[in-house]
Amino acid sequence: MRKIEAKTLQYPQVKPQIKPQKGFVLILVIVVVVIIATLWLSTKHERLISMFKSQQIDYDLQDLRLVKKRLLQFAVLQPDIYITNTSGYAVGADKVPAPGYLPCPDVDADGIADGSCTNPLIWSSSETSGFLPDSLTFGYVPELISSRHFYFAEKTRYFYFLDERFSYANPGYVNDNLKRYAPLNPVRLEGDPAAQTSNLDPRSFDPVLTLNGVTGYVALIIDAGDDGLDAANKDGDRHFITNLDDLRDDPNADKIIGIRYLEWLAMIVHRVCAERKRLQGVNYDNDETDAVDAIADLDDIGTSLRHWYNNYDSATNPVGGSWRAWGRVCP
Repeated sequence: MRKIEAKTLQYPQVKPQIKPQKGFVLILVIVVVVIIATLWLSTKHERLISMFKSQQIDYDLQDLRLVKKRLLQFAVLQPDIYITNTSGYAVGADKVPAPGYLPCPDVDADGIADGSCTNPLIWSSSETSGFLPDSLTFGYVPELISSRHFYFAEKTRYFYFLDERFSYANPGYVNDNLKRYAPLNPVRLEGDPAAQTSNLDPRSFDPVLTLNGVTGYVALIIDAGDDGLDAANKDGDRHFITNLDDLRDDPNADKIIGIRYLEWLAMIVHRVCAERKRLQGVNYDNDETDAVDAIADLDDIGTSLRHWYNNYDSATNPVGGSWRAWGRVCP
């Protein structure tokens, strides 16, 4: 009997296939990761740019603060700066100005502080639309004083707006040909009809310049960038604006540093109160046994001496700052 061999049926092999959905999900995940990474890198990049911009702004403002410091030093050291004439010889006390006055702007762009502060039409129509208010004078921060070894800033680098009462020479004031607002003293300033009196404190004194709506600025120093003053700051009025957001977006936006009246006063008072001890023979430690340590040279001659510490008089003491009377409040 024939044997029938059993044959194993063989079926064709079917290769497993990846479902299209799984490939699509993988691509989608990759795309999402790329988008997230891009957004993260973009945000980080923007933060880095903002950080670098802020650092540059801080650097520029530091330069402005240095100029401000030099201007205030000039105001405080005025008697020492002008204690000699242009030939280096000591002058009499009747020729030495009181502390507090700031240099005139450089109007003709030659780098030298002008001999007297005037209020002319600005030399370029692109800078302003007309005359400045009568109480202001304007130009560049001077590089130096022609007859003194005193440096302020790079020539024509910064614009400089000044309340003319704080200028060291102005033809608007005639007192024995010294051409200064005198006395430049808190009592005189606070009683000046030109002062913008605060509604909060009738005793306060606000110079005419304002910055971002805040009053009380004696002077403003402006870094205008490469494109000149911004429109809001060249319209010929006494109000000025600077904005941190604008500085981040536009490297040429105006950067402004101001000298507040109270800053000015704090530095001048520090000098005057120190001088009071020397000039009036006030004992340094209130110990009568040490009175010999004090110098009473000014009192030895009397209050009629032509000297910046004594009372102002247009005829007898035009250099007087009336600081003797004010000095009673010194500690």
